[in-house]
Amino acid sequence: MNAAASPAETNLLKPARGTVPSPLRVSTMDELEYGTVVLRFGRDLPAETSKVYCRGITLKVPTGVSGADLTVEPSLIATAVSKVHGEAQGTEWWVDADTTDPNEAVFSFVPDTTAVFDGTWAVSFTLSGIEVNPSIGTVDLDIEETTSTTGAEGSYQKRTGQVKVKKGNDEFFFRSLHPRSVVINRGLAVDLLWDAPSDNRIVYTMYYRKADGTETSDSNQANFANRKWTSPQLDDNANFTLKATLDGQDYFLTASLTVNTPNVVVNTLTANSALTAKSTLTAESTLTATGLLSANGGVTVPSGKSVTANGGVSATTVTASGLVSANGGVTVPSGKSVTANGGVSATTVTASGLVTANGGLTVKSDQTLSAGDVTLASGKVLSVTKIKSTVNSAIELLNSINQTAGGLTTAGAVTATGAIKSGNRAVILAGDSVSLESLYFTGKFLNGSGKQSHSDNSNVSGPAAFYRSYDGASKFKIAHR
Repeated sequence: MNAAASPAETNLLKPARGTVPSPLRVSTMDELEYGTVVLRFGRDLPAETSKVYCRGITLKVPTGVSGADLTVEPSLIATAVSKVHGEAQGTEWWVDADTTDPNEAVFSFVPDTTAVFDGTWAVSFTLSGIEVNPSIGTVDLDIEETTSTTGAEGSYQKRTGQVKVKKGNDEFFFRSLHPRSVVINRGLAVDLLWDAPSDNRIVYTMYYRKADGTETSDSNQANFANRKWTSPQLDDNANFTLKATLDGQDYFLTASLTVNTPNVVVNTLTANSALTAKSTLTAESTLTATGLLSANGGVTVPSGKSVTANGGVSATTVTASGLVSANGGVTVPSGKSVTANGGVSATTVTASGLVTANGGLTVKSDQTLSAGDVTLASGKVLSVTKIKSTVNSAIELLNSINQTAGGLTTAGAVTATGAIKSGNRAVILAGDSVSLESLYFTGKFLNGSGKQSHSDNSNVSGPAAFYRSYDGASKFKIAHR
């Protein structure tokens, strides 16, 4: 037996209820059905109350042909009270039945002496031989008790409560859950319909997925009137599961529908062909596309995850804490950026905006990297307009410069620890020692390397010789020693 209570009840003696059969079966045109209702009082007392003094309990039964009525023949109902012991249990309980009102039968249970309920004993009232009417539904039985918590004269009050009795039949069915339309546009709602008896004993619960991908449910029975339930506005393809609960037994039906141009939330997305997002494409885990990955609103991937697009990535903004890998290239328009803390691996990277790769930027040797005025073309050729140190210090070249064309212009000093050559000839540097050789007298030096004597055209011998009278003899070349 089950106890029933509601916040509006004031009764101190909460009854436990039982029916035979459970639920009561409604009568049909071919066969009358009879049932029994048993109410037990006294075992369940309020937590703050140790004793309840009772001078009587009245039970009101609605009569008629509706689902909220119990019977059309209240005069056929037989009553009985369980045996009690002693004056404290009421000595003996008597029943007074009044069935003169066509809308309500009243049954009064009165003890010979004041009954004192302390939770250790109970009294049961039985209504049997009930000819159940033909309408399925739930019947509310109203209870009125005359009770006190002290037993003092003047302390007794009339308190009310209620129990529910369910009526049904053996013809329960639950089938054919379906949306009114199997395809809808994004942002619209849809009606879900099904077949079941018009039985208010059935409790429905609809399970479905919210926009963020988590499960939610609706169990507000007002939303299931006439076996129809309306979904919220839908952004993605949807699955629905409807549960019907009757007499403690659960039954399930499922249905699905398609949403045109849906908003999709995924953890791992794999596209063997092109993947296009006209707004922002966000991947909370791994994003993989064998074809082109195109997102006008940007591609965002969190830390530790990656973007892999063998057909290339085309996006306004690509932000990835993980690796961005695109064998077909990464393209970012002017004013936008690529940020990849896990690195960028691409066949071609073209960016008018910023490319930031804390984990490294790798381009195949036969492919091109273009970013603003910087181009790394096939053949490992780097073309730039300006080179500037980012830390305001000198740029250090670890290997030699081999300039095949053009000139070298600098506004500052040129410093080299090795030789500087022009046309495969050495360039004299500050601090170098030199010798002067006469162009007129081949091999004649202004200062001989061994201080050897030489004769001039006047047969004057000395450490070096030159021609005194001819202009050509005064022409010299500087030789690096």
